[in-house]
Amino acid sequence: MIPNEKWQWYRDMLSVLLHKELTVRYKGSLLGFVWSLLNPLAQALVFYVVFNIYMRFQIEHYLVTLLAAMFPWQWFVNCVNEGPHCFSGNPTLIKKVAFPRQAIPLVMNLQNMVHFCIALPIYVVFMLADGLRPGLIWLAGIPLLLLLTLVTIYGISLFLGSLNLFFRDLGNLTVILTQIAFFGTPIMYTLAQVPEQYYWCFKANPSAPIIICWRSLLLENSINLEFLPFAVLFAVFFLILGLLCFKKLQHRFAEAL
Repeated sequence: MIPNEKWQWYRDMLSVLLHKELTVRYKGSLLGFVWSLLNPLAQALVFYVVFNIYMRFQIEHYLVTLLAAMFPWQWFVNCVNEGPHCFSGNPTLIKKVAFPRQAIPLVMNLQNMVHFCIALPIYVVFMLADGLRPGLIWLAGIPLLLLLTLVTIYGISLFLGSLNLFFRDLGNLTVILTQIAFFGTPIMYTLAQVPEQYYWCFKANPSAPIIICWRSLLLENSINLEFLPFAVLFAVFFLILGLLCFKKLQHRFAEAL
């Protein structure tokens, strides 16, 4: 196939797989896509009651502040936790000689991105109810952060999915690490509550820079120029790591299954 035809075929294949995954996931479900919103909304409500009402955190617009981090975190953590199983859970596709295996984690990531995009209008409703307004910077900031998040989690998924075929405990370890990363990422709290001398901890945490950038954009209508370079670095690092690991191990996928 010439390049244009190959690109068209690849795009059509991704579209078909994405549609299939979204359809199958909620087949027979009464609420459908609503389930993808209930988890972050429920967690945000619990944190709001515990920290804002009971413990009286002095954070203005605390519920919106929570949601500005919870929605992108849900996308991030779902993909990372599903990453180790993206190949092991699709043995039929893996064993097809002509099928591009690297498309499997991409479809999974895109599926979760669709859920995140559906959540954005819900977030805007909470903003407006709290007297806040989205800014024009969203027009440039959202596509940029969508791309950075997608690249980051795609690289992580490629890496984890490839290794998990040979080290099956990786899935359980990943869940533990994401739980640790949750508390090491400003979600329940904000950067303003942390002394600046500890900011390096967030810059070294792969999940923190991108979540901080999302909250800055969605809550403050600004691009966090201090943490954005670290989000870019992690995206590039994980993409390269994932592609290298996938390339090195993919010829052994079928036998590992």
